[in-house]
Amino acid sequence: MRWHWLPQYFEELGHEVDHILKQDWKYSYLRYLKFKPDVLITGGPIALMPTILKKVGLIRIPLVYDWTDDNVDINGKEHGITKMAFNEYFSVENADLITTPSIFEKERCELWDKPVFYIPHGVNPDFDTKEPAHLEGRIKIIYSGEQSKRKRVDKLINAVKDIDCILYLFGKINEEFRKTASNNVHFMGQVKYSELPSYLKAADILVLTADDDCTLKMFEYIKTGKAILGIRGRVNYVLTHRENAYLTDDLAKGLRELIEDEDLRIQLGNNAKKMKIYTWKEIAKKYLDVLEENIGH
Repeated sequence: MRWHWLPQYFEELGHEVDHILKQDWKYSYLRYLKFKPDVLITGGPIALMPTILKKVGLIRIPLVYDWTDDNVDINGKEHGITKMAFNEYFSVENADLITTPSIFEKERCELWDKPVFYIPHGVNPDFDTKEPAHLEGRIKIIYSGEQSKRKRVDKLINAVKDIDCILYLFGKINEEFRKTASNNVHFMGQVKYSELPSYLKAADILVLTADDDCTLKMFEYIKTGKAILGIRGRVNYVLTHRENAYLTDDLAKGLRELIEDEDLRIQLGNNAKKMKIYTWKEIAKKYLDVLEENIGH
């Protein structure tokens, strides 16, 4: 959603944008020559292409790498760890500027003396206006997003097997997971992104399973003001155990404690609600400020 919203608000704020989608990657250099941009922003595996073109002098404008995903983790198994590591770090090394919604990645860039700016994810502008949806269950647990072992969703499904709660999974259904899931796991499938805040607000506990400090859902979870359960790791860069989230190595233990302690759930949710979460338009303004102050013409 980051690069769904930002180009729209860049245009709304008076800038011209040529947003090159995956199916048009092969035409990107022709689009560059025709559009004549002042800055080129890249991200993900495709970043290697413009980075090489910049390296050999065919691109002569500032190159920004938006380091949003860990592409080695995401694509390493399918395309090879070495290949994806070279792709990612070559793009970081040769960028004129790096932006990232990850404090972990920001600190790595600082260690390497790379110019980097932390720009978090945002939420939909109408997030606060959404009313909670109706979901069955005394205690409702929600996870939204990719259902995979890489995201450790299998650990969450196993954790709720003997617990009196209902786990609602939103996102593309993993049929292998559904075959072995207990009856208290409900696979809801994909819903419209605009409807997701209503479901999140219906939860008693929202779960983060990935070792990630910049997943989009984390910012949305925080915005709801509901109790967040997470697995210890990079998420500690943003959330603090028993202050604004419950972070643990044992999801089942964490669930049981949160289910039994309503006051703790309320406390964690209220503290999370105090954290500043920006709308995508506010994030777009922050991004443009970084560009104008560091690359501006």
